[in-house]
Amino acid sequence: MTTYIIIESITPQVSVELSADQGPQGGQGPTGPTGPTGPTGPAGSTGSTGATGATGSTGATGPTGDTGPTGPTGDTGPTGATGPTGDTGATGPTGPTGLTGPTGDTGPTGATGPTGATGPQGVTGDTGATGPTGPAGATGPVGATGPVGATGPQGVTGDVGPTGAVGATGPTGPVGATGATGPIGATGPQGYSVLNGTVDPTTQGVDGDFYINTASNKIFGPKAAGVWPAGVDLVGPTGATGPVGATGPQGVTGDTGPTGPIGATGPVGATGPIGPEGPTGPTGATGPVGATGPTGATGPTGPSGSNATALPDILMLGGM
Repeated sequence: MTTYIIIESITPQVSVELSADQGPQGGQGPTGPTGPTGPTGPAGSTGSTGATGATGSTGATGPTGDTGPTGPTGDTGPTGATGPTGDTGATGPTGPTGLTGPTGDTGPTGATGPTGATGPQGVTGDTGATGPTGPAGATGPVGATGPVGATGPQGVTGDVGPTGAVGATGPTGPVGATGATGPIGATGPQGYSVLNGTVDPTTQGVDGDFYINTASNKIFGPKAAGVWPAGVDLVGPTGATGPVGATGPQGVTGDTGPTGPIGATGPVGATGPIGPEGPTGPTGATGPVGATGPTGATGPTGPSGSNATALPDILMLGGM
């Protein structure tokens, strides 16, 4: 057996001993790098169809549909032909006499005959018993006032009666004419004024007047001997801050705010499976009866019967 040794490279300072004999098997070399991916193999054949899954549960029965509208009334069928007239039956026995009918209404009263001649005056009869007193007649009208009688003698003075209530105030009388102007009164004492300005007073006013400086809020007066006294502050110094007041009661709850706008409609869900067909709705109401067909032609008259018994023409009526 010939052994070929292929030396791909020789490392410097490494001795190589060649021998025709096969040496011991070397250790497994490191795994080489992965080669490039090979082309995709052909697609495998389609696997067999899997077994059919179990049938899902039946969906809930849908609601019963509305009753359908009443159908239109059918057309009236044609009138059937008139059947032949049957034979006249034998005359039956005469029935019993009917009951006497009710008395007819009383006829209208005849016209009044002419008045007969007045007969001779009869003998005056005895006076009858006095009848009961009739109801009182209506009160007659008030008679005319009689003449005033003579004045009677002066009666005894009676006790003083209680004081009557105060009568209502009479209407205001007309305004009288304006009187003559009175004489001019004596001159009154000197009046005083309250003056004001934005600077302190100097020569303004007269003795007895007051003056307010509206800029410094000071009042001066009264002026005496032509001199204004020193002003007095109308507004005092600012006081210390007061304690914090107690918390007020809870205010009334405000009105509910307006409803916010309706949110956008969400996407339509997937259509569910169709449920089984609902039960048949109830039968609609019966349509109206069709119009009556025309009357058929009159059949021929049958032959006359025999042994007919004539009925009396006159019936007895009650009250005759």
